[in-house]
Amino acid sequence: MESRSQLISSAVAFLSDSGLKDAPLTKKIEFLQNKGLTEEEIEHAINESTSKKTTSGDGSVSSINGTNPVSKVSESPEYLYEALPPLLPRRDWKDYFVMATATAGLLYGAYEVTKRYVIPNILPESKTKLEQDKEEIKSQFDRVDKVLNAIEQEQTDLRAKEEEKLNELDTMINELHTTLEQTTETRSKMESEFKMLKLEMTNLQNSLDNFISSNKNTNGLDKVSTEVESLKNLIKSSNLQQLADKSHIDKRDGIPSYVSNGVPGIDAIPTASDLLAKLNIDNDGTTKNGETLKEKEANEDDVPAWKRSREKSLQGKSTSSIPAWQTESNNATGSVTLPDWQTVLEEAGESAHASDSNK
Repeated sequence: MESRSQLISSAVAFLSDSGLKDAPLTKKIEFLQNKGLTEEEIEHAINESTSKKTTSGDGSVSSINGTNPVSKVSESPEYLYEALPPLLPRRDWKDYFVMATATAGLLYGAYEVTKRYVIPNILPESKTKLEQDKEEIKSQFDRVDKVLNAIEQEQTDLRAKEEEKLNELDTMINELHTTLEQTTETRSKMESEFKMLKLEMTNLQNSLDNFISSNKNTNGLDKVSTEVESLKNLIKSSNLQQLADKSHIDKRDGIPSYVSNGVPGIDAIPTASDLLAKLNIDNDGTTKNGETLKEKEANEDDVPAWKRSREKSLQGKSTSSIPAWQTESNNATGSVTLPDWQTVLEEAGESAHASDSNK
């Protein structure tokens, strides 16, 4: 606060200085602002300086009143001069430029308003002007018509293209449906062909199995035939002498040798071909009708029961599967004794039948 009061007192002294009395007030204010004083402080300093001047003027007037009253009148104009407001600032070229620009703008606006609104109302336009306007309007309409025609043509072209695309799409859809139907038919045909192929493969496998089984049966029959041959040779070697010794006694009594001895002769033993012929089977494991044993059994299963019973009854009336020499021997001895070779043959037939049934 003391520094500010010192600045204000120095400003008052500066303003009341008689040497700076003729200087303009604006310069004094700018100087004080440069010194850091505010506007309020500057006004306060100006008021104090003016009050000091007025008090000093009153004292001089009172001292002069006793001698010369005219001096009071001479001092009053000086007091009025100090109370006048500050002078206006000087104008530079910017102010004149702004004023000229504003004046030119106002004049141009007035000219345009007069030309467009005032003169046409006062003076009518000429016919040539109207004709020009009509031609311009007509040209504008023609241009609009051309644009509309072009737009309409483009629309028609677009519609035609869209219709073509739709037709192509319809044809493609129809072709797709046709292709799908053909694919479905082809698939069904392929499935049926695969089924037929599967059935053929199954039949082929069954035929192969039958062929293999028939070959197995043939091999078994070959083994039986070899055993029968070996049995014949054994019987020939063991009983040849005994049969020769007793043959004359049997012939004298009229009884066959194989009946009296209870042992069959060599000629009474059937061969493998005789057995197969009796069973209606060839050497390759097939019947005379060209059927295998398995096919024959399957065909027998298909025969009705009444027909099978009739065939059995007819077979019962025919000759038995037991040879005649064995029947006579059984009648003589009272008991049925099967030879080893026939037991082996029956066991082989039962095993073959069991294997076929398991398959």
